[in-house]
Amino acid sequence: MNLSRFFTLAEMTRSDTATRANIPNEPTQTEIANLRALCTSVLDPLRDALGGPIKVSSGYRGPALNTLIHGAKRSQHVEGKAADIQASGKSILELFQTVIRLNLPFDQVIYEAQSPTVVWVHVSHNPAGNRGQIMRAEFENGRAVRYPVISAETALAMTDPNVRRDGVVPEWSYVEAADEPEEVEAPRAKPTKKQAAKRAAKPRPAKRAARRTSIKTKSVKSTSAKRTSVKSKTNRSKQKRRR
Repeated sequence: MNLSRFFTLAEMTRSDTATRANIPNEPTQTEIANLRALCTSVLDPLRDALGGPIKVSSGYRGPALNTLIHGAKRSQHVEGKAADIQASGKSILELFQTVIRLNLPFDQVIYEAQSPTVVWVHVSHNPAGNRGQIMRAEFENGRAVRYPVISAETALAMTDPNVRRDGVVPEWSYVEAADEPEEVEAPRAKPTKKQAAKRAAKPRPAKRAARRTSIKTKSVKSTSAKRTSVKSKTNRSKQKRRR
């Protein structure tokens, strides 16, 4: 089944780990729809820009496969929203930076360098809304342990020590493993113009506090005035009785 101009369902669900463990890796219709959105919105334009094929090292991961490789509990791979990609004969860093330069609608793009030759890019797309987070994975003992968020400027200024001066790149390898932050927050919907106008019209906390103080002062004055008035009337009444 073709998901887009360049990518098929078979390559977006292929997993050497699942094959070795005899685990079925079959997405639902919802997950297929997410894979299609990822391919058409991010992977196809990226392939056009590179002018050559992109290898999907890991796309959809079913729950059993995700558990086997100790993936994040809320992994976007499980939802069909993420793929780990490489490009033969090209710098993986260049692949990472091209995603950013093209301003593609990614939710997360992560540069993952486990070793000088085990390097890949994790990229995801969320049809409900994208955060545009850029990260660089930090590895310890072959496992990603931190995913600091970096700016686009920092990402584009990175250099690849694995590429020789003459432009020759290594033969890239890949290890299917956990490769994204454990928690993935749902993107906040942008407020509509009416909602933004209402929020702007609402009094700020400082103004509210001032209004409460003003109301309280008026209330105290009003109560005091009433007491004075009642006391004055009582005194006049006593004076009349004496007369």
